[in-house]
Amino acid sequence: MLTKINSTHHVNVQYRIYLDMDNVITDFNYTCNSISSDLVKLHSFDRHEFWKVIGSQGISFWSEMPWKRDGKELVDYLLNYNTTILSAHPNPKRGSVVEFSKKGKYDWLAREIGKDFADKAIICRRSEKKMYSTPNCILVDDNAENIENWKDAGGIGILHFAAENTIGKLRSSN
Repeated sequence: MLTKINSTHHVNVQYRIYLDMDNVITDFNYTCNSISSDLVKLHSFDRHEFWKVIGSQGISFWSEMPWKRDGKELVDYLLNYNTTILSAHPNPKRGSVVEFSKKGKYDWLAREIGKDFADKAIICRRSEKKMYSTPNCILVDDNAENIENWKDAGGIGILHFAAENTIGKLRSSN
């Protein structure tokens, strides 16, 4: 059962919701493909080159990323609950793109949702997401492996495809 947050106090909250960013609320694939039409495909066969291209874009790759088509709808719904961003940054071996990602995601969140929300965001390695999993935590993520790792660690996972489906799954847990 999801319990709404009292506007002044975080009381009686049964579930904490962790929300991914890339391809959930922000359009990572669109941003990649606006640089080069095959950039997303490049990730499958040459990750080093993929991250080199992303890194060459600097912080603005992350901070200027557009919303996913239904990203605002999902965020508007989840802001009524105990929601925290839990998004991954690239592997540290990718160099400066890690810091670009952290700073750019923070800047995006502060501008688009609010500084208080951005200050609470967790930007970590993808493999570290599962460390936040507990039986009263829900992860909304587009990566099936992240969802499985989350569930294996004891949490509840919702594989995200579209805001309407994710909101429906959250409502059915009421």
